[in-house]
Amino acid sequence: MTSASPSKIALQHHPARFTLMLALMVALAPLATDAYLPAMPSMAGDFGVDEHRIGLTITMFFFGYAMGQLGGGPLSDSLGRRPVALSGFVLFLVAGLGCALTRDFHWLLFWRVLQGIATGMTGGVSRTVVRDVATGKDAARLMTNVTMVLMTAPLIAPSLGALVISLSHWTTIFFALGVYGLLVGLIIHRWLPETHPPSERTPFKPRNVLRSYRDILSTRGVPGHLMLILCGPGIMFTFITNASYLYQGLLGMTPPQFALAFGANVVAMFVGNRLNHVGLKHLRMRTLVKLALGVQLTGICWLLGLGLSGMISAATMIPGMLVVLGAGAMITPNVMADYQSLFARGHGVANAISGTTLFLGGGLYGAIASLWLNGTDMLPVPLVMLTACLIGSIGFWITRHTAPSNQPSARSGATTSA
Repeated sequence: MTSASPSKIALQHHPARFTLMLALMVALAPLATDAYLPAMPSMAGDFGVDEHRIGLTITMFFFGYAMGQLGGGPLSDSLGRRPVALSGFVLFLVAGLGCALTRDFHWLLFWRVLQGIATGMTGGVSRTVVRDVATGKDAARLMTNVTMVLMTAPLIAPSLGALVISLSHWTTIFFALGVYGLLVGLIIHRWLPETHPPSERTPFKPRNVLRSYRDILSTRGVPGHLMLILCGPGIMFTFITNASYLYQGLLGMTPPQFALAFGANVVAMFVGNRLNHVGLKHLRMRTLVKLALGVQLTGICWLLGLGLSGMISAATMIPGMLVVLGAGAMITPNVMADYQSLFARGHGVANAISGTTLFLGGGLYGAIASLWLNGTDMLPVPLVMLTACLIGSIGFWITRHTAPSNQPSARSGATTSA
């Protein structure tokens, strides 16, 4: 009889601390992308560029994030999770200081790419660790808590950034991000065990990396799961990108009212997250996802009806948005857990692919809606959300025979391993 690994012992004996560590790692990406959004006008003035050019800092961050995911995943499969995560936090600290100290716009873009690479490395490791220590419903429960941070941090970060710039200069935001990275790195160094033993590692060679990506992408069920993974985040990013336009532009809210309405979505997502946590005790993951997709589609149709009829008000729009985002919080953790259970090895590469799909795809949805808006209506937002939901629903149908949680062994209560 083999003994439990140190990582699984840590999860069993200190579940709250283990979950908190992963959540702190996951929060790095939304904090780095959204905390400085309120400071963009000030940054444009200091760098002497148009405000829309400051938006390139987000684009470059996501480019770096993709690089960090795609490179960090194979590295973590080869070197272990801890070295890659800790290296990411060191790089994040350096990049944060670079963003705060530079006075040249092109150097700012360079530092943002490095920040994205660092965040992609740490974010990928956090999701990979979940698969290392848990499978099936256990992984879904752990991923539910971690995903809660991933989906609510973007809603909180702009308010934190606005508070900082009301008290200090915009550079303080990047100094604060660097300090956050340092503190979390120290916590990870102290408490996170290595979850990927040497016996399961693969040598880091370009040929091996390419083979790993080919093997993951050719695995039966992967395309459908990636379509489904993108559903919740794609809809959330569409909202975040256009929230100011919807609430302040169309509804005419003041900044305090906007902050209150924006924060209400955190409550909705928390409720959806907790409902999923409770539901996992009684229902299969696929059942919860199907229910959440139906609720989300209903909310999107409501928003679509508002856009077509012109009956747009706070009393009609906000409840529909709360339903849509709350349902999304029930989809992502279950799908991620199922996706991770498809693979017996190569979890770092698998999570690199899913993380890149999540952030780049979600950002693309938001950008399409933003470019489509003409300043007089809200119709493009629910249309893009509907597209994301329908693509996710197609992915749900495609994976009906390949989802590990839908297999006979999972239905009868057996643990699905890979």
